[in-house]
Amino acid sequence: MVQGTTKQRNNMASYNLVGDIGGTNARFAIVSQGSSELISIKTLQCEKFETIQQAIRFYLSSIEDIQISSACIASAGTVHLDTFKPANNDWVINKSDVSSALNNIQVSWINDFNAQALATTLLSNNDVITIKAGIEQPDRLRLAIGPGTGLGVCGLIRLSSGWVSVPTQGGHSDLAPNTSLEIEVLTLLQKKFGHVAVERVLSGPGIVNLYEALCEINGKNILFHSPSEITAAATNPNPDHLSKETLHMFCQMFGSVTGSLALASGSLGGIYITSDLVRNFLDFFIGSEFVQNFENKGRMKYYMTDIPIYLSKKENMGLLGAIRYLNHL
Repeated sequence: MVQGTTKQRNNMASYNLVGDIGGTNARFAIVSQGSSELISIKTLQCEKFETIQQAIRFYLSSIEDIQISSACIASAGTVHLDTFKPANNDWVINKSDVSSALNNIQVSWINDFNAQALATTLLSNNDVITIKAGIEQPDRLRLAIGPGTGLGVCGLIRLSSGWVSVPTQGGHSDLAPNTSLEIEVLTLLQKKFGHVAVERVLSGPGIVNLYEALCEINGKNILFHSPSEITAAATNPNPDHLSKETLHMFCQMFGSVTGSLALASGSLGGIYITSDLVRNFLDFFIGSEFVQNFENKGRMKYYMTDIPIYLSKKENMGLLGAIRYLNHL
């Protein structure tokens, strides 16, 4: 970003900066003050930068003749702390250092799934796929959930003053198996990780964990080593058996975990799935047992059938949520 003299800076166009920091990628964009239109969207690989400041400087160096007035950065991790480490990311973020790198402007920080949840309020009917119809209760709490590098979970409720998010660390809650095969998988993962959080299976790396566990249980060689390889092998016209079983188990466990979180939070306002990962095998997901396992809550099945489930087709949800947060400060 060109700084220049005071007179030059006064002539520069003024923008806000928004960022979405995940475990793998950092996305940035600028937006005119008061607008919701993303400009100059770029995705950077976190591992290529030692700090978030370096990533921000690299991004802004590609844009000339602008002045950043304020910023909102959505990040995984405990963003309420002055210094924190994003989940599934090697960066250690010091908020003061980031503000200094941006000439001491005001930088707002929100949880990455806080941003995803806020962005669901911007979705039109054309932006979503209805996974399960239910009873519309817009004034009740809704839940945004999405597997990516980890598993993000955030509640959202509408008050008279507007939408208020309820950030959580639900992706780190205990994994509870429901079948004998899931118990076998959990046992293997406990040997590997100790504590097994739900995101150990409900994430991109989680797909790999499930696949490798099923290979060990079935005495088969590991043929694939990445989520994209496994999902491609599961969904091609001549699918690999264990890859397909892996994806089936992923969808089943995702449904079960989502249902448990919906029960615990009272999410009668609906479930909003925001996940690039799931969109990579969307047809498979829609035809899976996700909904069946979501509703399979014994005596509370009647409660679960009322809850609608939507999947967002909208891209850059984290950035859109950051803009919404900025525009409503």
